[in-house]
Amino acid sequence: MGAPGRLLLGLALVLAACGGGAPAGSAPAGPDDPHNQGGTVTIGVVQEPTSFLAAGIVDSMLFSVAVDAPVAEGLLWYRPLEQTARARTLADFWRPMLAVEVPTTENGDVRTAGCPVPDAAMCVTWKLRGDVVWHDGSRFGAHDVCATAQFYWLRYHAHNPTAVQSTAGPDQLTDCREDSPTQATLSFRTRYGGYLSLGSGVYGILPASMLENAFRTDTDLERTPQTVDLRTATGAPDAYHGTDTLDRIIVGTGPYVLERYEPTKSITLVRNRHYWDRSRQPHLDRVIFKFISDVTSQLAQANAGEIDVGLDYRLALLGDLDDAAKLGRLTVQTIPESGAEKLDFDVCAAAHGLCGAQARLDPVTADPRFRQAVIRAIDRQQIVRTIARGQTTVPQDSWISLGEEYIRDPSIPTTAHDPAEARRILDAAGYRLGDGCHGGRGRADPQGHCIDLDFVTTSGNPARQQAQIAIQADLEQVGIFTNLSTVKAGRLFGAFGDGGILSTHQFDLAMYGQTGSPEPDGWYSLYHADCGGACPDEDQIPSPANRGQGQNAMGLDDPAVDRAFDEGRATVDLAQRTAAYRQAQRALAADLPEVPLYRQVVVNSLSAGLRGVQRNDRVWTFNMYDWYCTGGRCQP
Repeated sequence: MGAPGRLLLGLALVLAACGGGAPAGSAPAGPDDPHNQGGTVTIGVVQEPTSFLAAGIVDSMLFSVAVDAPVAEGLLWYRPLEQTARARTLADFWRPMLAVEVPTTENGDVRTAGCPVPDAAMCVTWKLRGDVVWHDGSRFGAHDVCATAQFYWLRYHAHNPTAVQSTAGPDQLTDCREDSPTQATLSFRTRYGGYLSLGSGVYGILPASMLENAFRTDTDLERTPQTVDLRTATGAPDAYHGTDTLDRIIVGTGPYVLERYEPTKSITLVRNRHYWDRSRQPHLDRVIFKFISDVTSQLAQANAGEIDVGLDYRLALLGDLDDAAKLGRLTVQTIPESGAEKLDFDVCAAAHGLCGAQARLDPVTADPRFRQAVIRAIDRQQIVRTIARGQTTVPQDSWISLGEEYIRDPSIPTTAHDPAEARRILDAAGYRLGDGCHGGRGRADPQGHCIDLDFVTTSGNPARQQAQIAIQADLEQVGIFTNLSTVKAGRLFGAFGDGGILSTHQFDLAMYGQTGSPEPDGWYSLYHADCGGACPDEDQIPSPANRGQGQNAMGLDDPAVDRAFDEGRATVDLAQRTAAYRQAQRALAADLPEVPLYRQVVVNSLSAGLRGVQRNDRVWTFNMYDWYCTGGRCQP
C-alpha cells in the first residue's frame, strides 16, 4: 500500500517552454492572476520509466515517482523541506491528502484494543474525504483503500501474480473493513510502527476498479488490459481514452491527468479541470515529460533556454549551472537529500543460499575484513572536495538516519581515509600482493586467485563516472583492481523477473544513490533477511524462493540486524522505535555491506519565470498544483 521500500536514484529531469503570456510590461501578481494561467511545461527525463507502476509498486525509481506524483495521490502527502527539517515525529512529515487527518494514538484513530478483528494487535482507522473522484469518474472511498490492501497482501499473501517490489509492511495486515464509504479500518497482526507509510505518498492508493479487473482473473496487474475514458470526469477533452495496461497508462486523483504515453519519446499530462482540492487548482495546461539521453544534454538545453527547469543534475554540474545563473536565465536550487551516494558490496557468498542459484558468489566482497579495508582505501573527503565541489558531507558508516535525524546514533563512526591501515588489514586477512596479479601490483585472495572486481554504476551521470574513476584509482593504490562498466538505470535497478543487476545479485561492486521515506521501517526491505532461518517468510533478499521480493540486493544476512528492525516495527512508541533503529545502525556499521560515499544533494535549475516550486528531498514534483509561469511565460 504505497511501498515502504527505498527509492533508487538515477534521475535527471527537465522542465521547459511555457507558452502564452500576459501583455508586455505587465507584472502579474500571483498564481491566481488570470495572466498566470495556462502554458506548457516540458520536463526532460534522462531515464525513461520502465512502468507507471515503478513508483514503489513493482520497482522504486525516482524518475517514475516524479512522473506519477502530479497524477497519483495517497492518503497522506508530503510537506516541503522547510517544514520537515526539524521533524521529531513521523506525523510531522505528512499532511492529509485523501484522508482528512493523520491517524495517531492521540486522536484515537490508532488503537490496540477494541478492533473489529478480535485478535488484532492493532487497528488504524482512516477517515477519508468524500469529494474525491478518480480520473475515470469513479468515486474514491473506503473500497479503494481495502482493494489496495487486498492487492498488496490480503488476497494473495506471498503469491501475488504481480511482482510487487516488497510486501514488507502490508504483510502485517490481517483485515480491512469498509466502515462506511468514507472510513476504512485496517487491522494488524502486530503493533506495526510503520503504519503511516501504508497507503501514503505517490500512488499510495490504487483504483479499485482497475484492481478488480485483475482480481477477476488473478492476473498480473501490469499485464491486465484496462479500458478507461479519462475525459469527462476531468473536463479535459485531450485526456486519454482507450485500452492498455497499467504499466503504460495511469489513473489517479491528482491535479494532472494522462493524455498519452509515447514510448522512447514522451509522456504528456493535461490539467484536471475538476480537481477535487479547490484550494490547490492547477495552473498549467499541459506537462510533457520528454526523454533525454543524459544530463549533459539536459544542461545544454537549459543554457539554450529550451527548458524551464532541470531536476537533479547532481553536484558535478553545479559549477556550470552557477555560470548559467549569472546570465540571468535561471536560478540554482540545492536540496540536501535523505539519502547517500553509496558503494554496495555483493555479500551473497555469506548469505547461506538466500540469494538463489543465479547470484554471483564472491567470497572476497563477502569478507567483512575486506570491506573494512575498502572503506579506508577510498578518499571520500577528496570526492566531496572535487566531484561534489565541497557542497556536502561524508555520512556515518551507517547512514540511514539522513533525513530521519530523530533516530541518529551519535556513536556511529565515520571511518577516515587511511590507506596504510587498509593495506595492513588486507595483508592480515591473507589478501597479499601476487606476482601474477597486474605485474605484482594487485592482490590475490588466500587461494591465490587475483582480485579483479566488476564495478558497475549508471550511465549518463558525469558525477558518478568521475567518482567511479576516483574510487578505482584509490583501490589500486592498495592493490585492489576493478573493471568499470556503466549501464542504464533500468538495467541496474530492474525487477528480479526482468533480470535487474542489483536484484539478481550480478555484481561485485555497485554504485548508486539511495533515498528513503520518513518511515524508518522502509529500510527493513533493504537489510532484512530470514532471522538466521527462524523467519523465512520475512526474507527480503530477492531470489526465486521469494519471487524476487525485497530490496536486500547486497545479500546481507545478519540476525542482529533483522532483530533490530523487527523491534523497530513492532511498536508505535517513538522512544522504543528510536532505540531499536539505533541498534540496527550499530550492527550495520559493524557489518559494512556498503560504503556511504557522501550525502546526496539534489541540484535543480529554475527558469526566471517559473514560480511555485517547493523543495522536497524525496519527491521533486510533489506540489505541481502550485506551479505557474509569470505571465504564462517561463523563460525571461
